[in-house]
Amino acid sequence: MILESRPPVVVAAQYAEMPFPILQPMQEVAFDLGVTATDRPLELRGVVFQGYNEHQLIFEQQWPARIVAQRLATADLTIAPGTGIALRGLHFMAPAYELLTHIDVTVIARAAGRDVDAQHSLQIPVRFHEQKTDLHFPLRGAWWAIQGADWSDRHKQEVFSQTYATDFVRLGPDNRFFRGAGMTLEDHYSWDQPVYATAGGKVAAVIYDMPDLTPGAPPDPHIFRGDPRRLLGNAVAISHGNGEFSYYGALQQASLVVNEGQMIRRGALLGRVGNSGMTPGPHLHFHLAEGPNPFIDQGLPMRFSHFEAGGQWFDQLMTIPTRMIVIAPVAEE
Repeated sequence: MILESRPPVVVAAQYAEMPFPILQPMQEVAFDLGVTATDRPLELRGVVFQGYNEHQLIFEQQWPARIVAQRLATADLTIAPGTGIALRGLHFMAPAYELLTHIDVTVIARAAGRDVDAQHSLQIPVRFHEQKTDLHFPLRGAWWAIQGADWSDRHKQEVFSQTYATDFVRLGPDNRFFRGAGMTLEDHYSWDQPVYATAGGKVAAVIYDMPDLTPGAPPDPHIFRGDPRRLLGNAVAISHGNGEFSYYGALQQASLVVNEGQMIRRGALLGRVGNSGMTPGPHLHFHLAEGPNPFIDQGLPMRFSHFEAGGQWFDQLMTIPTRMIVIAPVAEE
């Protein structure tokens, strides 16, 4: 039996401060687990997840076969030799009084022809990233974080670079994010809104030629050209010169006003909100990563500054959780 995690080293997020009072500091991890059978068929019997700070147990979850079967949406937990199964988007949150240093995963399986179960373990290192870049909120007006850092975020289906990505939609005067039925791009308040650089740096990557889709319409797979990076649509990635790259996706076709290699200042116009890539409707996709390539470079937890939430102005870095409404001034301060 071979056990593997993706990523091999998990980047965790710590939530010690939020725009609203919290009961306790929390920490969050997400990863994929692969189980491969080698020389004989295996029947998966269960998985145990244990999070540690050195030798101190922080959390434990025991998943018997019935829970694994629910997770995989199959009753057949047999793994043929030379094949494997993947438990995707495993997500755990725990109090953060002591920070995780590693996660131990133990898989229980029974090999064909054996009368007893066998156990195999994998230790996954955990690290915490200290954000170096002061990311000013990149939009103007009132915006709703429809996906962010919690268990309901579908970005965690891809745990390498999208774990902590956030999607923003603009709210209109009626507190909705589209007019009428929302069936045209112009119905959406996010459509054609300007997107600004959160911080200065060098433009590391640009994708500009993808069409904007009708809201709710599935994209033609041919537009991705076999390149998974194009799944996030027209995009700009900016290197901040410190190992952090900000990434702006789902931008409007032909709206980008920067070029690869260009040096820009904080607040520079990058382009406009569109509906390109794998997208249900106009929105801004944003994530922070160790490089400019989604699905290739590891994602990082992120915090923004210079926005209002819950009637309070934040000029220091602060997490924006899912479903938080944030407001930024129309003119740069």
